[in-house]
Amino acid sequence: MSFEFVHASVEKGVRGESGFTIAAITRGLPASLEPALAELSAYDFDRTRAIGADRVDWAHRILSVQGKSYTVLSRTSPCGNDGSGRPNRIAHHVVVSAHERTPAGPAWMLAHFRGLHEVVPTVGERETGPELPQGDEAPRPAHAWQAVGFDPGWAGIVAQQLVDHPSAICCVIMPDEIDALPLVGDVVALIPADKRWLITFSTRFQRLPAGGRCQLRFLRAGALGVRTMVAEPGARVVEVKPDVSADDSVAAVAAREGRFVEPSTPVAPRLRVEPVLQARPVFESSPSGDRDDDFAGERTRPSPSGLQRPVHADAHKFAWDREPTDAQLRHHESESSHSGAERSTVALPRVDAVLRDATPVLDQRRHDVLSYALFAYAAIALAIALVLFFALTRT
Repeated sequence: MSFEFVHASVEKGVRGESGFTIAAITRGLPASLEPALAELSAYDFDRTRAIGADRVDWAHRILSVQGKSYTVLSRTSPCGNDGSGRPNRIAHHVVVSAHERTPAGPAWMLAHFRGLHEVVPTVGERETGPELPQGDEAPRPAHAWQAVGFDPGWAGIVAQQLVDHPSAICCVIMPDEIDALPLVGDVVALIPADKRWLITFSTRFQRLPAGGRCQLRFLRAGALGVRTMVAEPGARVVEVKPDVSADDSVAAVAAREGRFVEPSTPVAPRLRVEPVLQARPVFESSPSGDRDDDFAGERTRPSPSGLQRPVHADAHKFAWDREPTDAQLRHHESESSHSGAERSTVALPRVDAVLRDATPVLDQRRHDVLSYALFAYAAIALAIALVLFFALTRT
């Protein structure tokens, strides 16, 4: 069974308090969940402080309280003034049980549920939770993005970030305030049904209680707190502009044509690399006769492992520029022997080049150690001489 929790400013709430408190609640809602839902009900009326991209906060969040996870759908918005004349807001939360999760996903359920309150309801407890809509939705072109002047491909770019980095937040920066729930619906429709309820979001993100999860956050460009939000470790950022088209990646094309966005397969590195002091790479000549070290600026060349590695005039600054291990050499030789076509490759650094560049540093270290040892010996000898001198003068 689902539970409702309505939070607003009232003269006397369910628990007898006045001001911002519980206005309506389903009987049986776990008491431990009430403080977290009250914290989710916050709303910043000051547009100079608010960072969300929507006037209404449409949200799907997962709360972990006392070792148990809860799926929460929310709608939070202004609702006139309270009895004292202060601006009032109403937050309506629905805790959805596992068997009530529709295959169409959380954004679809929020858009089709007609029981969300926009004004303060009659204060009191309710015996049962609301009846939630059920339905399924096939992948479809991102028409909502196109309707507001954006390339539909952006919906695919966002969906790709969500499925490829499920534990990282994704910040979608919009140029101005916008009705963002239809945009979220387009994104979620591109994700397979078994993963849709793993996507958490907020169209007017403010903050999260401890144990809360909100992955997709719609932000407004130019808001004061946006820089802090996107600077979070691991955050993925998608900045959308009306006059800028998304790329032609598989995900962007899927959003334009209405196909599922599947997780991309990352290429795992095959070489274990460890830094070597001042090592410089040595490159083989290409089949055309051009030397790989006769270049300027930056470019990317194919590596023996199939990865794209950076090449720079100051190549010793890069992490892959180091002496290879025996296993790496065997791997490189094996790949070379199985290659049927002639191709230009980046040779692994030669051991003699590594030793040649590292020798001056090693010699300098030996010289420093010898100097310290001679100084310590002289200091000890001087101390012994002084002790003998004073001993002889006293006798």
